[in-house]
Amino acid sequence: MRIALLALHFAEYASRLAVALAAKHEVLLLLRASNADNELTADLRGLVERSVDVRYLKVRRHRDPRVLGTSVAINRAIRRFSPAVLHVQELNPLLGGWTIVSLRKNVPVVVTVHDPVSHSGGPPTNGLFWKTVMWLRRRASRLIVHGPRMQAELEGLDGDLAKRVDVIPHGVLGQTGIDQPVAAGEPATFLFFGRVESYKGLRYLLDANDILRSRRHASKLIIAGVGPDLETHRPRLAASTCVELIDRYVPAADVASLFRRSTAVVLPYTDATQSGVAAIAFANSCPVIATAVGDLPDIVIPGRTGLIVPPCDGNCLADAMETLIGDRGLRDLLAAGAGEYAKEILSWSRIAELTEATYYRALASHRGHHATEPSVADESTRSRIGGEAPASTAPRSDGEPSAATRPRRTGSY
Repeated sequence: MRIALLALHFAEYASRLAVALAAKHEVLLLLRASNADNELTADLRGLVERSVDVRYLKVRRHRDPRVLGTSVAINRAIRRFSPAVLHVQELNPLLGGWTIVSLRKNVPVVVTVHDPVSHSGGPPTNGLFWKTVMWLRRRASRLIVHGPRMQAELEGLDGDLAKRVDVIPHGVLGQTGIDQPVAAGEPATFLFFGRVESYKGLRYLLDANDILRSRRHASKLIIAGVGPDLETHRPRLAASTCVELIDRYVPAADVASLFRRSTAVVLPYTDATQSGVAAIAFANSCPVIATAVGDLPDIVIPGRTGLIVPPCDGNCLADAMETLIGDRGLRDLLAAGAGEYAKEILSWSRIAELTEATYYRALASHRGHHATEPSVADESTRSRIGGEAPASTAPRSDGEPSAATRPRRTGSY
């Protein structure tokens, strides 16, 4: 099957999915050049360029009229590739809307929705932006989310989306440490990683650490990231002697070491859908302490991969952190469990199989809706997978040669 993947954000996520799919399929991957520079290590970039046809796009600011040229380049590359399926990591309608609308009659469109609604402080769901987002979601043949609560939330926004949403876990990220021995971590050291937004709940982590210090624990926080909420707490951080602040972008090659230094990663979010930070933690066999919001409780499993606490409660968060400080055996058990969960449940080979099943559903649905409209995608699919999508959702090989045996191209626009 020929698969076009469009991801102007989430470059590492899309790249790892593309490489996994390329074991059985021919893949075109379109990435934002700057996002790829930030998220891909040299090793991962080399693997991607050997495995798939990857194109790096220069994306202008949204208010720059030249941003329309990005849409033209995207559509041109996809049409030349002539895919059987177009898979889009949901993005700003200004960048991806025209592609979805103009190609959907000729090729089934699958959209991965990372956030069914905006986080607190984001655009309102009754505003023009989100109305446009929902309108584009309705144009997709299938939608992918990363957990059952996200599925319920998305279907709750629009009943017409029911039975078109597939739940596929968020694959592991930052895989540098996945095959290494479980790291002991520095004693009583807890990591807060990623962009610092108000909904990430940094203030509750700072409260919890103050409580631990009052209980005479020599606890330490590593705060790695930038964002608007960091400025709110900067005076408090500057006054603390037990906080290591890394207020800059952390290069992809340096991420794993932060996680492997830590007793646990803390996600004190006040609201959330899913978390790429948890995916990085599991890849590096690091337990996670998370709040019971969104789909976090489905992957942060007490007794297996981490601990769950109520949101907006510094005392409960402090109690969970104290548990891991005082019980080294539990911490190591959770660390090992996190690593096993990454290998068994969040592996990209498994994610690719589940995604492939979604593609076959999209192909079947698209044929049903556009039966009277022959398309390039239909012809490509007939020649490559024997005409009809399989009745079973189990993935299968389409007979294409291995990615390793095919010449690859890279390019920029």
